This record gives sequence, C-alpha cells and structure tokens, in this order.
Amino acid sequence: MASQSPQPQQSPLLSANFILLVTGQGISLFGNLMLRFAMSMWVLDETGSATVFASILAVSIVPTIILSPFGGVLADRMNRRTIMVALDATSGVLVFVSALVFAAIGFNMVAIAVMQVLLAVLGAFETPTVQAALPQMYRSYGQATMRQAMAVVNQVQQVGSLLPSFLGGVLYAMFGIRLMMTITIVSFATAAVLECFIRLAAPDRGDEQLPTPIEDLKSGIRFLIRDRPKVFRLLLFAAALNFLITGYAAVGFPYTIRTVLGFDATVYGVADGLVGIAGVIGAFAAGLVAAKLTMRHFPMALLLFSLTVVPQAVVFLLPASPWMRLVVLVTFTCCTMIACCFTNLIAIPTIQMSTPEAMTGKVMAMTAAISMCAQPLGQMVYGWAYDRFPVAVVLLATAVGSAALTALMVPLSKRFDA
Repeated sequence: MASQSPQPQQSPLLSANFILLVTGQGISLFGNLMLRFAMSMWVLDETGSATVFASILAVSIVPTIILSPFGGVLADRMNRRTIMVALDATSGVLVFVSALVFAAIGFNMVAIAVMQVLLAVLGAFETPTVQAALPQMYRSYGQATMRQAMAVVNQVQQVGSLLPSFLGGVLYAMFGIRLMMTITIVSFATAAVLECFIRLAAPDRGDEQLPTPIEDLKSGIRFLIRDRPKVFRLLLFAAALNFLITGYAAVGFPYTIRTVLGFDATVYGVADGLVGIAGVIGAFAAGLVAAKLTMRHFPMALLLFSLTVVPQAVVFLLPASPWMRLVVLVTFTCCTMIACCFTNLIAIPTIQMSTPEAMTGKVMAMTAAISMCAQPLGQMVYGWAYDRFPVAVVLLATAVGSAALTALMVPLSKRFDA
C-alpha cells in the first residue's frame, strides 16, 4: 500500500481562537476610537484650548494607571475569555447609559470626563487580559511565532483605527456626536459576542494556594526588580518614550491642525486617517520581518522617530502657508507612526516571552501602568507648552528628547541580545 504524504500543518495563526481574538479586539478598538474622535472634536470646538483638551485626556488615564496592576492580578486568576466578554459588554452598556444622560442634560465637560474615567476603569482590566491571552496561545511556539502573532494583532488594530479617522470627521460634521456614540455601542456589543466563542482555559497556577491580590501584586513587582531588572529598565524607557509620543501625537497633532492652522474637523479626520494608513503600512512592514526583529533593532527605530520630528519643526520656522505646513506635518507624522510600529513589535513580545505564564497578566499590567504613568504628565506638559510656545519650539524639544533616549537605549538593547 502506498504511504500517504503527510498533510501540511496549519499555521497556528489561522486558529479560530486567534481569529476571534484579533477580530473582537479590532472591532472594540474601532468603537473606542470613534468615541474618542467625537469627544476630542467636541471639546476642541467648545473650548479651542489645548490645556482643557489635554486635561480631559489626562484625567481619563489616571484610573488605568492605578487599576491596571489589579487587572493583571485578575487576568492571572480567571479565565481571560470571560473577562474580555464581560468588559466589552459593560463598556457598551456604559456608553448607552451615557448617551441617555447626555440626551437628558446635554453634553458638558463634567459628564464627558465621568464617562471617559469609567471607560478607563474598564480598560485597566481589559488591556492586561488581552496581552496575557496572546502568550497563553503561542508561548509554546517560540518567540518568532509570538512576534508574528503580535504583528497580526498590530495590523488588525491599525486597520480598525482607520475608519474612525476617515469617517469620524465626516460623520461628526454631518450628524454630530450622537450617531458616533451609537456606533460605539454597537461595536462593543459585537466584540463581546465574538469573544464568547474564544476557547481559553483558566491560567494554570498549579496546586499553589492563591495569595491575596496585594501579595500577588507584590510578587509581580519583586519579579521585575529582582529577577528581570533589564525588563524593568526597558519599562522605564517605554514610560519616557510614552511621555514624548503621547504629548506630540495625542495633544499636539489635533491642536496644531484644528487650532494653530485653523482647519475644520473634516480636514483633521482625513489627516488622522492618513496617519492611520501609515500605521497599517508600518504594521505590515514590521510583520514581514517580525521573526527576525530583536532588541538590537530598538535604538534604530527610536532614531527614526527623532529624525521624523525635525522637518515638522523646520516648516514652522520658515514662512509657509497653512496647507504646506499641514502636508509636512502629516507626511512626517506618518513616518513617526511607522517607527512606532517597529518599537512596539520589538518591545512587547520581548517582555511577554521573558515572563512565566503565571506572571504574564501582572507583568503586562505593570508594563502598561508604568508606561502610562508618563501619559497624563505628557498630555499636561504638552498642552501647557502648546498654549505658550511656538509649535516649532515644542517639536524641536521633542526631537532632542527622543535623540537622548536613543543614545541611552543602545547599551540596554545589547544586554537583551547577549
């Protein structure tokens, strides 16, 4: 009897679990960004102030920073699928209730801030859960497959962020903020339904008795500081980089286009969409070489970020029309986005694969918390700076700060590859 040829083995990235995970997260992100776009445009239209805009962003991040570590503890104790379903469903209900409140009392800064804070509380538990689910699926396949899986997640997230940017300006201008809130509610509900079909076992902690949440959190901190000091230093670098990127992109980009250059929400939506396309290009470009990326490439990605900020500063020093400045700003912000895709794909899987399964949720939560600690400060400092200094001065300071981080990162990156 002739022997049968072996069947080709299916790629682990084509599993139903992985497809459901990335699709659900992409749809959830789409809804979240649609809501964020709408709220950003409304606040800037009502106040015209970078400080107020940045303050609301900063306040909404604080709960995430405080609660993320406990979200990591939960992710290491409960079924991660169950947590994702519950959080997306709750987020949809929260936005629905907020829409009813806004219909009754109208939109105001306090009500928007409360909604953003509550969504941030839920996000504090969801982010470490998702980041722990990925290594649970692919740890056994090795770091190359983990990076490829992370690349696919980045690609889906970047694609999911495109439509809010392109459609957001048009929908906001034509229909206002309420339709965008409805889209957000449907997105969260759809994501929750899809995530119901993910099959993940509860985290395996062996026969050990569960410690208290505080003791569990302390063990994660000890692990980072004593057992993985180079990972801890990488987290501190990530926090410094987040300070620059958050202020430059989340505050400076919309404020410069809407307030300094004077363009409307539609133009900003197209500009933000082009940056989103660059994110997709960067995610796919990084994905093509994901298996070969190592920490030694991290400083090069940081250097690219520094170099992309300089031309943006120069065009605001020279006499140029608002349209010319817009073109340069958008073009090189697109390059910045591509550089960030590479830094994320290098750093996050490195941390995940350096952490044992029972600690993944806590460590990724602390990664997010430490990284995000710099975001409110970055938003407030950049909001203050953009209200008081020329755009060129703020951008030049950003380039100098990024170049300094690049120089400091070189010796640390060599330790990871040693």
